[in-house]
Amino acid sequence: MVLEIGPEELAQILRDVQNQDTCIFGLRREIEELPDKHHLGELAEELRAVRQEQASDEKSLEEIEHKQHKLDGELDMLVTKMKKEEEKLFSGTIMNPKELSAIQAEIFSLLKKRDEMETEDLEEMEEIDRLTGEFSSARSRTAQIEAGERQAKGAYEVELAEKKAEIASLELRRDNLKVRLSEDIVADYDKMLKEKAGLAVVPIVQGRTCGGCHIDFSRTQIDQFQHNEGIFRCEYCRRILVK
Repeated sequence: MVLEIGPEELAQILRDVQNQDTCIFGLRREIEELPDKHHLGELAEELRAVRQEQASDEKSLEEIEHKQHKLDGELDMLVTKMKKEEEKLFSGTIMNPKELSAIQAEIFSLLKKRDEMETEDLEEMEEIDRLTGEFSSARSRTAQIEAGERQAKGAYEVELAEKKAEIASLELRRDNLKVRLSEDIVADYDKMLKEKAGLAVVPIVQGRTCGGCHIDFSRTQIDQFQHNEGIFRCEYCRRILVK
């Protein structure tokens, strides 16, 4: 049961209810802006980029290590073949000059091929060293950004919980005030709050201007304010007016 309240008290309750809702709307906007405040989007994008770089470096490193391993195997086979040819050359069992010349030519060809492969192997080792450094650097940056993101998320969660608790406290105070109002007034207030972007109750500024739409009232409505108490309605924006 709602107790009868005077016009001045009614106006004060509506002002207080609006103040609570204004604070609640402000906190909800702050909550929407919290991810940007803590740079969560920037950190996520930075982390995505560095992880992509790390994955690319790791793939390139695996590919060249596989290539070098294959080259090392081919180089071992070539050296083994050279030793066999040299053993044949110096065994003393082959006396035919033409055959000996062919073996020497084969050894020379194998030596040239070995030099080329060793040069390639050296270049691949240098590339492996470079990629290993880049991969290590990317992994280090990833760890740093991940740590920064965890810290930012932690701070975000703490602030989010604080603001939600503050909203809950404001809502409780507002609802305790609203139970003192009639259902019609509460319904009218809630409807106006939704329609007017969170500003349902506004003051009459200097006795002649709406604190919501900032339009000066007609002479008739100004006279009404001067001779009556309680709550009124703006003839332009339809917000609830209090003196």
